[in-house]
Amino acid sequence: MNNILKFIALLILFISMSCSSGRDKEAISRIEKSIEAHGGQMAWDQLRTFSMEKESWLYFEDGQIESHSLQQNEFRLKPYFEAKMSWEKDSITHKVIFDGIRTQYLMGENVIQNEGFLRNKKRDIDAAYYVMTKPFDLLDVGKQLSYLGLSKLPDGKEVETVKVIDGDPENPETDIWWYFFDPEDFRIVAYKAKTSDHFSLVYNLEWDNSTGILFPAKRESYRVDSLGNHLYLRAEYAYRSYK
Repeated sequence: MNNILKFIALLILFISMSCSSGRDKEAISRIEKSIEAHGGQMAWDQLRTFSMEKESWLYFEDGQIESHSLQQNEFRLKPYFEAKMSWEKDSITHKVIFDGIRTQYLMGENVIQNEGFLRNKKRDIDAAYYVMTKPFDLLDVGKQLSYLGLSKLPDGKEVETVKVIDGDPENPETDIWWYFFDPEDFRIVAYKAKTSDHFSLVYNLEWDNSTGILFPAKRESYRVDSLGNHLYLRAEYAYRSYK
């Protein structure tokens, strides 16, 4: 009897592992198709730099504008990561620069040296870059991938869904992402992110293919509940003049 129970336990474990592996393979398959749809891995690997103009509008829950900005963003991928974001506010030029080692912030001719402030600005650079690299880095080592099958967005569009955990899944501070792919052309229609204190659902509304890489041209970001239902429009983004 014990042998039978052991056999059943091993069989259940084998089936569970096979299903898990199969789901991962399905996730990888969708991401690989999406990479091709967005320009291909070879084109991304050969990319050394890219830049664009980014215009952003942030909104309060009541629909009033919280802030508006027009930035020039520049990223160097090789031989190591560097970035620069610059904009004007109240007729003063602001620049945040990461040179591969340290972060600098210039407000006009003044250099800001507060370490906490600089760490926050480095996080801003990382976040701005992070959302521009998809789907090309979704297969990087360390990301846990799960294929969740077909689902529908709040607007009724049917999508294929892959869940991505980028970090320690046991850590409650780890962000969780859901990427929604068009079932026909595998472009990223939208993505949902769970951060420490809220959920966001971001739609890719328009694309730019002037560089050979399919980059976003227009996005809308909504605060949503855990099920993805819209609460309010949080932000709009327009990306132009890719180089």
